[in-house]
Amino acid sequence: MVAPWMRLNGPSDHELQILASDLDSNDGTTRSYVPGRKGSSGEKHISTHIRDVSPAAPSTHDLPRPSFGVPTAKTRLPFLHILAAITALICLALGLAAVANEKISWHLGVNNRQIIVLGFLLSIMNLCLGSVTPTLFLHLEARFGPSTLQNYNGILRNQLSSSRLGAVWRLTIGLTLALPLGLSVAYKTFTGGSSAIPVDATALIGNSTYYGMFAPPGLQLMGEKTGVSLFSNATLPFAVASSRFQDVASANSEPPLPTQPKAYGYNILLLNNESSAILDIPQPSYVSAVQALLSDGESWNVSAPVYATVATFNHSSTKDKAYKRFFYSFCKDAQESSGAYTHMSMMNEWSLVLLDHASPGDQSLQYIGLTPDPGINESPTCEDFLPFARLYDINRQRCNGTWIITRGSIELVNGSCSGVILPEDQQQVIVHNSLFLGVWYMSSLVEFLGQFATSRAKSEWTSPYTATALAAMVWSRISVLNTPISRNELNFKAPSELARLTPEKAGLTYPVNDSAQHIRPTLRKSGLLGFVLAIQPLLIILVLGLTATVFHSAPLSKGFGLVSIMSGIDRDSLDYLAGATLSGKLTRSVRLVMRPTHHHDKDMVEYNIMPPSSRERPMRSDRLTPKIVYH
Repeated sequence: MVAPWMRLNGPSDHELQILASDLDSNDGTTRSYVPGRKGSSGEKHISTHIRDVSPAAPSTHDLPRPSFGVPTAKTRLPFLHILAAITALICLALGLAAVANEKISWHLGVNNRQIIVLGFLLSIMNLCLGSVTPTLFLHLEARFGPSTLQNYNGILRNQLSSSRLGAVWRLTIGLTLALPLGLSVAYKTFTGGSSAIPVDATALIGNSTYYGMFAPPGLQLMGEKTGVSLFSNATLPFAVASSRFQDVASANSEPPLPTQPKAYGYNILLLNNESSAILDIPQPSYVSAVQALLSDGESWNVSAPVYATVATFNHSSTKDKAYKRFFYSFCKDAQESSGAYTHMSMMNEWSLVLLDHASPGDQSLQYIGLTPDPGINESPTCEDFLPFARLYDINRQRCNGTWIITRGSIELVNGSCSGVILPEDQQQVIVHNSLFLGVWYMSSLVEFLGQFATSRAKSEWTSPYTATALAAMVWSRISVLNTPISRNELNFKAPSELARLTPEKAGLTYPVNDSAQHIRPTLRKSGLLGFVLAIQPLLIILVLGLTATVFHSAPLSKGFGLVSIMSGIDRDSLDYLAGATLSGKLTRSVRLVMRPTHHHDKDMVEYNIMPPSSRERPMRSDRLTPKIVYH
């Protein structure tokens, strides 16, 4: 739309000036038509003028500008710092529970979940520590440091490589960056611990737990069912642990005798230097079922009251006339039977003699001894054997045992025997059985005991070895002949009546209410590990304590940074920063001086940038007034 207006330039002629917005409605140009004037081509002349037709507006310098700052009074402890401290303490409590509590640590022990959880908690505690330490560092720089802008910048950005950062702060920031790395390595060094919880074996296995004279899984049907392989397998851990060893100070030395019952292998329990027990073990199917439940590194700790085959040295004197009469009678009866009086030459002027009752018969008395060798084809007479014969009593007793079952083994770790001999029914496997021990075991006995005639002739291990050999011999022979796995009929004579004993009545296999614990590898429950977890929460408490007490009145708060500095900066002092708009670097360190001021009825913190040569002191004694709101 055209908005014409006329202006009278003189009394003699009139000039009509037309405002034509239709020529360009958006460019604000006006055009005027002057009557009586023509252009060089004879056309009417139209003059164009630029004129602002928008409404008049005041200058931007005269308008009030909105303020977006949030005035506040300084608090002793900001809410976020308190929240960080509470979070860190909660993480510490969870971390200690994950290590010290048996049930929690056991559940976390699968697939390294305990290590993962502790690493996660340490990371959270590190974040909490990182949220409170800059405030303390800023206060320290303002109170005790040179108060340079570069130091404040490096602290706020937590950058070790910040330009012109002081050496002290480079070291401090480096330590704060290295702390979580060190802790993440330190807590992983506490491996080798374990956690255990009680388990119901019957509920997990699915049937009752039976113990008895069993071979461990995989050895039940070894060899020709003579028992020799089982004897060697059972006694090998004992032989290895008690063998001689070369010592630098004393060659051919021996380990000392244990002063209390000591376990070897999966069922040998050396009670003392004159008695040894072979404990009954869990049935193979039970052991295999437990092993199938275990993961790598896990184990079951099983404790149970069991029966045991025990060999004990008999102190009857060979000088006693009654003993001699009994021995000669016993020896002559054995010589007239098959396999009851057995001799084997060791081809080194020594031989081994085993004397027991003719089979079938009472195998509870075993005479054994190393004698001078009369020859390969000759046996010592009863008179020649008597001075060297050692009598051992073999019986079944009540004992207690503790086993550790892993994925690949079963091991007896502890045990004891009360000395209580089982009733006669449970003795029948020994006192009325056909074992023919000398026929099958002489080679194994020579291998096991022959060293005590030569290289270890004066060893204190002679009697423990002999008791262990005899107990293992009787146990292994019965285990392959009379257990349910062998499927041989039990034709023992019961003391009270002629009857066929069941395996349970004979004490070969029997139900046991054992106690079991499932053990998993976890971190060690160490006080040092607790200290590793507590370092960061303790540092947070220390930082908050110093901030709330020593530096409470300093003109700094958690919100100190670019916004607060720009809000209170003396604009004239910004010239010192000229040239750093893109690089953010200065050729020299500059100081940032801060002090609380009162201006235009408002309290505020004023910041000034000073050259390093300035004698203006950094904030040392200027303090904020409590409960005053600063803008």
